[in-house]
Amino acid sequence: MELDALERLERTTLEMVVQALRDYQAHAVTIFREETDKAQDIAEDVMREAVEAMGVPGFQERLYGKADYKKALYVFVPEAQPVALMLDAKAEKGNGSATIQMSQTSMRVRYMGTHGPVDEPGKLSTTIASKGRILQVVSIITKYLYADLNQGYALKEIIVACIPNGALQDRYNPTPHETIWRAGRHSPQRGEEFRVRLNYAKLQEKATWRIHRLSP
Repeated sequence: MELDALERLERTTLEMVVQALRDYQAHAVTIFREETDKAQDIAEDVMREAVEAMGVPGFQERLYGKADYKKALYVFVPEAQPVALMLDAKAEKGNGSATIQMSQTSMRVRYMGTHGPVDEPGKLSTTIASKGRILQVVSIITKYLYADLNQGYALKEIIVACIPNGALQDRYNPTPHETIWRAGRHSPQRGEEFRVRLNYAKLQEKATWRIHRLSP
């Protein structure tokens, strides 16, 4: 797919997800306040329920991967384009970045680490070919900022970010010095899987539309 068209597709898909969360956010506030499950589990449930309540135009396709929510759908830009939507939810208390695993991006992660340049390949495909269709993979992270209450949680903000497809590598992260990433919290000494943090400010410098903030 031509790169400008790919960005339009990502933007339209992101706006659909943002609208679904906006429509559902009053329910989300109540659910966070009243539920007693872990905040991360609540975030995953809220994200899934919001998208399903919107009723996006999907089709039957089994998608593989470690995303919290996966759905094959048609996005109209204006022609119908098949998309493999990969949605992840994070419940965290900091608002400057979102921690992801390499299975949640198709980009190469390049940044300057403590010991020099880091260059790790993403484990997600840029496209999925199935039954004569090419599905463009769109990766979106929804982050639920919360504070602890005596019982339940106070939902402070929902940050929705669209991670660029790996085909857009040269536009968003061509070198370790020109990056949208920060070092993640993982310990190689303890055998922990490589993680990285998506830097909201750096991504927004590249494209303001890729970050949406919803205040309940």
